[in-house]
Amino acid sequence: MKKIILLASLLAQVWALAALDSKSAVSGKNILTDETILTTVAEKKSLVVVFLSAHCPCSASHIEELKSLSHDYPDFNFVGVHSNVDEGVDLTKTYFAKVALPFAVIQDVNTTIADLYQAFKTPHAFVIQADGKIIYQGGVSSSKTFAQADHKFLREALENIHLGQTVAKPEGRTLGCTIARNLK
Repeated sequence: MKKIILLASLLAQVWALAALDSKSAVSGKNILTDETILTTVAEKKSLVVVFLSAHCPCSASHIEELKSLSHDYPDFNFVGVHSNVDEGVDLTKTYFAKVALPFAVIQDVNTTIADLYQAFKTPHAFVIQADGKIIYQGGVSSSKTFAQADHKFLREALENIHLGQTVAKPEGRTLGCTIARNLK
């Protein structure tokens, strides 16, 4: 039985890597349901990938804004990615159940997704077109504490795209906690 579970897990990771090859899709296990999911741009303007932490205060301060963005921009497909290897399964599940994001958060096994996107902190957001081109990357806002932000980088980028405009600021400074990785 353990071999079957291991094999299924390895196949899911291979599938995730194949899907991620163009960065226009993200695959992994939903933290709350343990269901393997594939999130793509598919019929949406863009894919919004946000790296999040179950422990980082900066990541936590942006949760309400991410909920608002998901509501305000339904023509975008949102997915959260949890990559921190130092945050246990129980802590992670409890945290993401409590904050109740309106989109899936997947577990990034071995920081494969964070490495592909070169995400280093939480929250770190990426907006990807169907062709895999990243049209925005960086922080959700200009502050570690969202309430003190002068600029709402991710909101501004999504509004530009929503209006059919080029993203005025395609990169914003990423502030927050470093994504904990295993030494490879």
